[in-house]
Amino acid sequence: MPDAYFSRLMPSLAERSGQAAISQLGFANIPIRHRLRELFEQLYGAPGAFLADPAFEATFGWKTAAHSIGALQGGLLTSELVNAMDQAGDHAFKRQMFPYRHQMRSWEILNRADPQSLVVTSGTGSGKTECFMVPILDYLVRQRSEYGRLVGVRALFLYPLNALINNQRNRLRAWTEPFDADIRFCLYNGNTPERPARSAAQRPAPSEVLDRQSLRSLPPPILVTNSTMLEYMLVRTQDAPILEQSQGKLKWVVLDEAHTYIGSQAAEVSLLLRRVMSAFGVTPEQVRFIATSATIGDPEGSVGDGLMLRASISSEFT
Repeated sequence: MPDAYFSRLMPSLAERSGQAAISQLGFANIPIRHRLRELFEQLYGAPGAFLADPAFEATFGWKTAAHSIGALQGGLLTSELVNAMDQAGDHAFKRQMFPYRHQMRSWEILNRADPQSLVVTSGTGSGKTECFMVPILDYLVRQRSEYGRLVGVRALFLYPLNALINNQRNRLRAWTEPFDADIRFCLYNGNTPERPARSAAQRPAPSEVLDRQSLRSLPPPILVTNSTMLEYMLVRTQDAPILEQSQGKLKWVVLDEAHTYIGSQAAEVSLLLRRVMSAFGVTPEQVRFIATSATIGDPEGSVGDGLMLRASISSEFT
């Protein structure tokens, strides 16, 4: 069946891509168009053909843990979080699902009373985000049951690109919505507007802080940003209320795409994090640092002396 599928797919792709390219080039000269069509109609992979031979990459499943999400309810995970993830629509993490083994190991390490830090290195699509998102939200749910509405940054997500920051929006909305405004988040980048939208109908979720004025007034427990905005936040007078209301509360720092922090950029981020510790009134020993990457070279190696990483989690194939 796969052979039959690709034997039909590849000629169709070659024909359509060739037609699209000729149309896009827009040559008015008829002989040139005919010559290009002759070249593009050659069998894919042949010398001078428009398309090369198809390349196939083998993929493997990741090993699953012995217990389902529902079995962790009331123990490793709170019942409230399990219910919220189970009912999260397109972003649901159903209670009957079995997490991957590397996810479970991450949750167990990050759930320890003594703050532990780790590096998660695993392939694309292996659920690295859940490795830190689930224990962080579980921690916030427990904090909510004790303090009610949470004000002040407890978790700092640091992403190298705004596109990666925006990718987290829908998942965060879905998993925090059941807690109304008690557990909130903010995607803080250069596109974050200064003031709230005029129409209440424009506000998509009560758990998301959409403007800088609201961020400074009542800082949410989750702040998703990049190193540039974090640098600004540490020095700008108007952002001082964020730091003032977050004193002693920062407990999590996430560095996604950790392999991008190399050379001088790694040194800058390391120094930035030291300043963050001071500005938020915490010490590195009080904070759980999590670094994730799909392409990191050596999980046993150093990722910066400022991180004090104590564990490394790699995914396992079935």
